[in-house]
Amino acid sequence: MTPAAPGPLAGLRVIEIAVGASDLGLGLAGGVPGMLLAGLGAQVTRVVGTAPLAIDAGLPWGEAWHRDKRIVTTDDAEPVRTLLADADVALAYGPEDLVEGRGLGFRDLTGVNPRLVYARCRPSRTSLGAVEDYGLLVEARSGFCTQLTGHRPGPIFVDVRAPGTGTAGLLTASVLALLRRRVLTGAGGWAETSLYDGMLATLGCMIGRSERARPEVEGYWEFGSTFPNFLYRCADGELLQVWFGGKGMYAKLIDVLGDEPSTEGYYADQSSGKLQDRALRWRAPFALRPRDIWLRRLRDAGIACEPVLNPGDALTDPHLAETGLAVTRDRDGHRETFVGSPLSVGPLPSATPADQPPAPAGPAQIPADPAPVTEAPAGGSGGTAVGGLLAGVRVLDFSAFVAGPLAAQVLADLGAEVVKVEPPEGEAMRAAAYAVAACQRGKRSLAIDITAPEARPVVESLVRWADVVLHNFRVGVAERLGIGAADVAALNPSAVYCHASAFGAHGPRAKQPGNDALMQAVTGLEQAIGGDGNEPIAATWIPIDVAGGWLAATGILAGLYARATTGTGQQVGSSLLGAGMLMQSGSFQRDGELVRGPALDAAQTGYGPGYRLYQAGDGEWFALVLPDERSWATLRGLLAASGPSAGEPASPAGPESRADDVLATCAPLRGGILDQEAREAESLLEKAFSTGTAAEWVARLRAAGLLSELIAPATRDDFRRGILDDPLNRQLGRVAAYDVADWGHFEQIGPLPRHDQSPARPSQAGRAEARGPGLGLPSIGEHSVQVLAELGRPADEIDALLANKIARQL
Repeated sequence: MTPAAPGPLAGLRVIEIAVGASDLGLGLAGGVPGMLLAGLGAQVTRVVGTAPLAIDAGLPWGEAWHRDKRIVTTDDAEPVRTLLADADVALAYGPEDLVEGRGLGFRDLTGVNPRLVYARCRPSRTSLGAVEDYGLLVEARSGFCTQLTGHRPGPIFVDVRAPGTGTAGLLTASVLALLRRRVLTGAGGWAETSLYDGMLATLGCMIGRSERARPEVEGYWEFGSTFPNFLYRCADGELLQVWFGGKGMYAKLIDVLGDEPSTEGYYADQSSGKLQDRALRWRAPFALRPRDIWLRRLRDAGIACEPVLNPGDALTDPHLAETGLAVTRDRDGHRETFVGSPLSVGPLPSATPADQPPAPAGPAQIPADPAPVTEAPAGGSGGTAVGGLLAGVRVLDFSAFVAGPLAAQVLADLGAEVVKVEPPEGEAMRAAAYAVAACQRGKRSLAIDITAPEARPVVESLVRWADVVLHNFRVGVAERLGIGAADVAALNPSAVYCHASAFGAHGPRAKQPGNDALMQAVTGLEQAIGGDGNEPIAATWIPIDVAGGWLAATGILAGLYARATTGTGQQVGSSLLGAGMLMQSGSFQRDGELVRGPALDAAQTGYGPGYRLYQAGDGEWFALVLPDERSWATLRGLLAASGPSAGEPASPAGPESRADDVLATCAPLRGGILDQEAREAESLLEKAFSTGTAAEWVARLRAAGLLSELIAPATRDDFRRGILDDPLNRQLGRVAAYDVADWGHFEQIGPLPRHDQSPARPSQAGRAEARGPGLGLPSIGEHSVQVLAELGRPADEIDALLANKIARQL
């Protein structure tokens, strides 16, 4: 463990309770929240049991995630309670009998430590029942394994780690929001989530259902995306990912490739199918030159592109070291490079004199002098959304596309009042209904041309009004628009200013454009999903854009906490590259060699015999998790003692007769020193499970106490129905429903943070009711006049802005 880094959380003590929890099963959820808090300055202690699970043996991810934590090993609850008695934050994982059952739940602890902020990752529950804390089981039960086309028919192991990624975002954001409230009120509080909630948090762009949206809109939610992935094999055999959604890029790419000019433009060609035709035609020219030449030609022409890399390869890029996304240390005689903190949080340029750094936030600190901003305690007045953890916080959202707008929506879900500023014609992603639905809920829209001189007084009024100013313009654009960090600091030195960039605000690649597809390529996500030796596969629900939104929201919440404790404005930085690297943060370099951990096989079934999908004799599939020696021995006994059919003895040459020998060694994952044993076990189990139906095998495995889930074939419509129509999901507010002008009644994944101030969740007539901060999707400029009037702009000025088409009112 290294000393705690300086940062806004300096002095805070965080305890991770992880007895009985699996690093592999929880994924990023179990390690990244503590890692992020440590990166922000907190002292993190992780409590684990004395007998680690066999499935985590040799798993290197924890070396990266827990490197800055103090590790305490104990099976006794009393030392844990002692640690928690004066802790600031508890992150609790594991089965309920090992947490609540041992007096380590929130109600048990709050009497001793009423200032404790307690975040619980509970086992996942839907109306189908509970699922243990293994991401694969959550994905199998929900049907997520069926939602991406792989290299073979049937469901695949989708190696995007969706449950862990989303849960990490939910936990970290909840902790920071509760910490800020504690500064204002003196009281702790609780939040809870699950791997299932975390999976949903990554799928906002995938899941929706409308009453009467146009076929091309509703079709995206009903059938899935048909948008091509512009991934090309070059003459040297290397792969190149291309993106041209930025202004003018489509025409530039057509020109570089010598294709016919588009008469209707990018979005029209996408809707008509012409873009898909072009994507296929372009394979030929890309195959004529090596990748390095294409990278240079396209970038020189202003077209965004990235090489397709393996997970961890990007750690050698000098840009990551310069921006802090790659950190190198000497440890135990080795030179190791890990993914660094993807967040930067510090005072606004003029918020604090250079010789007067902000005071550290101690575990029980409330500022002696109130901050020079109006901070309303959660539940107070000041915003349109009363009752959330961020009630009274005003957010000015200049961002576009997905990551920035989603960050603002997360803040709205937590109770903030959000004003979205967009051009009179609407922001770029208005043409993509799925993105509007996923990222604009709960906001008001002010449509105004901020480049017009006449709009400058309005922009300045907005900045003075805001507690948070957020944008995701390319580096340098905000400064040209007069809303850079220095501009905002001059107008509102108490603001929390966030730039959610592509590659970071500085470094050699800072000014390059980026989006989800490019980041899937450069961070290794596409290659990971494709499986060993296969062509890469891109996830179609823009997971890195979504992760980038949660990351930016987390940074803003850290900034709001720092402002509450120091009274000064804050500057926050996040990036899509940082979000993508965080998703692969279990991989690291040691002495120049990549340490990756388990990797997906060519058949896209999983990581090894104890964590994968199996196909049964009827062609159907199921998931199996063997986390410990007991499970392994149980399966060994089950196969050795039974033949392929009930009442029939096993064939002397059959897999059951060999189970006692092949499964003698517990080897749940491929790779490492037990790779051969794992592969032999995998081969045996594949043959054994082919002797019965998937349903029969799942029943037998469960009857023996083993973790197994049947995977039912599911279309995209089946998958969304399983989420939106689940009664428990609706009861818990996981489903939001409201009316949209052009779509009629609309349902989607709702606000997912659950905490001690979550609003009531009534239901009526079988429909999920709107809960929390004003649910609804704003039309372009729907609230322009209202917002301008609230800012105190004179009526004649408002009329002139509208008449001159500088502003627009719906």
